[in-house]
Amino acid sequence: MHGSLVDGTLAVVTGEPMSWSIRRKLGGTPAGTTTSADGVDARDHLLPTGRLEAFSDGVFAIAITLLVLELHVPTGQEVLVKGLEHEWPRYLGYFVSFAFIGGVWIAHSNLTRFIKAIDSDLMRLNLILLLFVSFLPFTTAIVATHLFASNLTLHEVTVSSSSERVAVVLFGLNLTLAALMLYLMLRHAGRTPNVAASDLAEEELRAFGAQRRSAMLLQASATVVGAFLPLLAVIFYLALAIFYLLDPVRLVRTHGPGRARIKGMSAGN
Repeated sequence: MHGSLVDGTLAVVTGEPMSWSIRRKLGGTPAGTTTSADGVDARDHLLPTGRLEAFSDGVFAIAITLLVLELHVPTGQEVLVKGLEHEWPRYLGYFVSFAFIGGVWIAHSNLTRFIKAIDSDLMRLNLILLLFVSFLPFTTAIVATHLFASNLTLHEVTVSSSSERVAVVLFGLNLTLAALMLYLMLRHAGRTPNVAASDLAEEELRAFGAQRRSAMLLQASATVVGAFLPLLAVIFYLALAIFYLLDPVRLVRTHGPGRARIKGMSAGN
C-alpha cells in the first residue's frame, strides 16, 4: 500500500476505497500527541468549544425564562394576599428550578473554561444534559400543580396524596438525570486525552467531577424521600440547588504558577 500524508490526512493512492477525514484544525500538534495506527492524528476528531457553549447558553436562557410563565397573577376578583398565598407551591417550584439551572450553568461554564476542544461523545452528553434541562419547566409545572393543591394544614403535610408523591418524584428524577449528565460530562472531559487545557486542568476536572457525583447522589436520595415525604423532598431539592448556586465548587485549589497557567490557557480558548 502506498500513501501520502497531506495536511495530517492519509490519502491512499492504491485502488482501494479512499477514506476521508472531515475535521476542523485546532492549531499545531503538541508534543506527545497520540497517532492512530492508520496515521490519523487523534486531534482530527476534536472540535472547538465555541458552538457547544453558544448552543448550551441559549438553551439554559430559554429554559430559565420559561419557568416564570407558570407563575399566575391573581385576578381582581380575589383578595391579592390570599391569591398570592394560594400560589406558594408554584413559587417554591420556580425557585428550585431557577437555582438548579443556574447552578448547572455555572458548572457548565467552569467545564468549558478548562477544556480546549470537544469530541463527539462530549457533544452527545451535552445534548442529553440540555434535554433534561429543557424538560424542567414541564416537571416544575407538574409539581407546582399537584403539590398541596388543597388548603394547606399540618395534617395535609404529613399525609400526602399519591399525586403529590408522583409529581415530586418525577420532578426529582428530572433533576437527578440532569445532575447525572453533568457529572458524566466532567468525568469524560477529565479522562479523554487532548480535551483538557492542561494536565493541571485535567486534574481539576476530575476533582470537580467527583464533587458533582456527590451532588448527584444526594439529589437521587432526595428523590427517594419524595416518595414518602413530598414537601421535605422539595425543600431538600431547594437546599441542594441553592448550595451549588451560591457556593460554586472551587475548581482550582492550587496557588501560584499553576493557577496562573490554567487561567492563561482558559483565556486563550
